[in-house]
Amino acid sequence: MRTCGRACKYYQIIDEQGNVRTCSWAKNNLIGSVLEQDFRTLINNEKAVGFCEKIAKGDFSNCPKDNCPYLANDRMEEMMIDLEEDELYPEELYLGYEGVCNYHCTCCTSHLNMVRKPGVNYQKQYQKIEENIRDILPYVKKISANGRGELFVSKNILNILANWKPIAPKEEIKVVLETNGSLFDEEHWKKIQNLGQYHLRVAITVMSFNEDIYQFLSGCKYPISQIIDNLKFVKSLREKGIINEFELATVIQEQNFREMPEFTRRCIEEFGADSVRLRPIMPGGIYDESIQWFMDVRNPYHPYYEEFRKVMSNEIFKHPKVLLWSNQEDSARGENPYLKDKVQLEKRLEEEVRVTRLLNKIVSVEHLGYRIDKLMIEKKACSLGIYGIGAIGKAFLKMISKENLNYNIHLYDKNQYGNTWEGYEILKPTENHLQLSDVIIISPVKQAWEIKDTISNFNRELVILEDWMC
Repeated sequence: MRTCGRACKYYQIIDEQGNVRTCSWAKNNLIGSVLEQDFRTLINNEKAVGFCEKIAKGDFSNCPKDNCPYLANDRMEEMMIDLEEDELYPEELYLGYEGVCNYHCTCCTSHLNMVRKPGVNYQKQYQKIEENIRDILPYVKKISANGRGELFVSKNILNILANWKPIAPKEEIKVVLETNGSLFDEEHWKKIQNLGQYHLRVAITVMSFNEDIYQFLSGCKYPISQIIDNLKFVKSLREKGIINEFELATVIQEQNFREMPEFTRRCIEEFGADSVRLRPIMPGGIYDESIQWFMDVRNPYHPYYEEFRKVMSNEIFKHPKVLLWSNQEDSARGENPYLKDKVQLEKRLEEEVRVTRLLNKIVSVEHLGYRIDKLMIEKKACSLGIYGIGAIGKAFLKMISKENLNYNIHLYDKNQYGNTWEGYEILKPTENHLQLSDVIIISPVKQAWEIKDTISNFNRELVILEDWMC
């Protein structure tokens, strides 16, 4: 089966419950818990296999284009592999279950998963996970940590990495370390320097090289000088060949987009990055939806959008070391939710005003019976229908019941049919039922024209009550 390697080779333990997901960029990616199934069963279960088969059939509905740089940049063929059936062991394992971080990034979607619940022994949970994966660790050929927290404060994960002894030849082993870089110094590196014997890739996310912006977006008080010193230390490891790939990354947002050209240049020239990953901000984080909306500067509705596009037209972004994660696609967030809510509220208020006016008109109009007689004579009609038995329909029916009208009256409401009101049966507005009425008065204010369009093919005389009463 030829399918996406990341979707079917990427197994990440994401929390203290041992939940495992495949590709972290995809939707519906949970395949089970390592505390409930052994790993061999887990990676061959119905969810895991079904996930891979879906992509093999060309169905990428679980793969948001914004989340996947391969889809966004039309490079999916690079990820396609021939998947062997019934794998004995996972060759790639990503450890992100500890859920601890020394940052509180404004754009991070993982903070809610880091909330500590009272009465839960988290260390005991970590130990259970580690016991359950101990037998597969020697067979893993690629290991990564920590995409859901900070690596150098994840003591349990660091301990696994420090003591990991894969049985495959060194040249087949790969390690990926994801970190914010705040603690990537010589002292902390010594704890896992054993990993330097393998093919080692380090990815460090830095939100800005401007101290105020960096501290705000990272939710920390570390001086930017500390990060810069650590990046120089990592650069030295890269120059010595201890680190084989060095990536610097950031999340583009309203606070930092103006510095992206200079940020990118420094990453390449000053810190020796092999690649620079510029990822757009995604839904989630610590703020409400309206604030998140303002952070997403690549939204065409954003007030800084044109300035953002001008900044991103800089030639530096054509450098072969630069990965524009979303391939410069616009955000699909749309209008500010506050403004949308405001418009919806205004519409509701307008509808309520119209309803109130119509109700007042119904109960105060003089000679209502005469007006109905005139309508029925004009339409050469003998039977009257009222569509919509809400507040307006009921008020209208009550008022005309006081008149000496000599017509058969039928009530229609698709949401209330089968019930009765004031002795009248409420009918479903089907063609057969609507044929019982020569004239049908549509009482709702909202969607009156939609209702009229829906039943216009049934060759009845249709009257919108709000227009007729005015």
